[in-house]
Amino acid sequence: MRNNSITEPKKEVGEAFTTFEKAERQQVVDSDDDRAAAPTLSTEPQKPSGNFPSWGDCFAMLGIALGAQILVGVLGLAITAILGLNMNSSEVLPELRGNILALIYLFSMVFAVGGTLIYRRCRGGLGPIARFSVRYLSPVILLWGILLLFVANIVVEPLLNLLPESNPDVGRGWGSVAMLILFAPFFEELLCRGIILESLRNRYGTVIALFGSSLFFGVLHMQPLPAVNAFFIGLILGFIYLITQSLWASVLIHAVNNALAYILMICGYADKTLYDLVGNGGVYWAIYLLALFVLLFSAWKIRQTLRMIKDHEKNSSEV
Repeated sequence: MRNNSITEPKKEVGEAFTTFEKAERQQVVDSDDDRAAAPTLSTEPQKPSGNFPSWGDCFAMLGIALGAQILVGVLGLAITAILGLNMNSSEVLPELRGNILALIYLFSMVFAVGGTLIYRRCRGGLGPIARFSVRYLSPVILLWGILLLFVANIVVEPLLNLLPESNPDVGRGWGSVAMLILFAPFFEELLCRGIILESLRNRYGTVIALFGSSLFFGVLHMQPLPAVNAFFIGLILGFIYLITQSLWASVLIHAVNNALAYILMICGYADKTLYDLVGNGGVYWAIYLLALFVLLFSAWKIRQTLRMIKDHEKNSSEV
């Protein structure tokens, strides 16, 4: 299943936007104090460093990340084959498969993040790698982010149904839990919402950084269905990161999303759609229209907030 239920969406969304709009206004007022106290947490990007990142640099960093995943994955599978373990065999226990895949994933992402950071440094990239402020973290914003992931999944479900199915076996047990709820949220957010988004924002501004990092996040998943789904998820996680100025916010929401997906998978609902579960066309379309309303309302508010951030960046660059 790719969807989740919705509870009191309109109220949560309204409270969320009220909170982060106040936070954004306060950021503008306090920007000078923030720069003096902690330059890396300033809402203003650093001055562009030469021509980094060019679009060629973006492709190079994507190649590093994908290459690390492919090379470490192939090496890991080769080692397991040498040890006499066939990962596609039913004789391999799900718990053992989960532990092996978790180790392969961990090493691949360490090399992906490390390689990207080395490349960034060699190309003269400036500014923060990621922002970890807790000043604007709000439970309301976190709940709104989780809610928005749910409604986005519902709205894009018809599109995802047109793509080839992709149900990778990630195993079971603590290894799988660690991979999905700890390793993936932290490393993927550090890479996509941290290194890539901040690098793009440094030169091109917030809007291009948001869409560019989301596209990077999508391509990183390689297969069509996960890639399209990841792109929309990346837009939401990227926006949450921008308004909270904290990677912890996007990491937490990413972890919750993966945890729910894992629970649905072990319960046998991974390939079920909301329509399959509801079993009633009228109820399904009522839920779908409600989700569409919440998503459109949120998109409108997001556009307003991005414009506010963009104007603030423009005014700051002219000073």
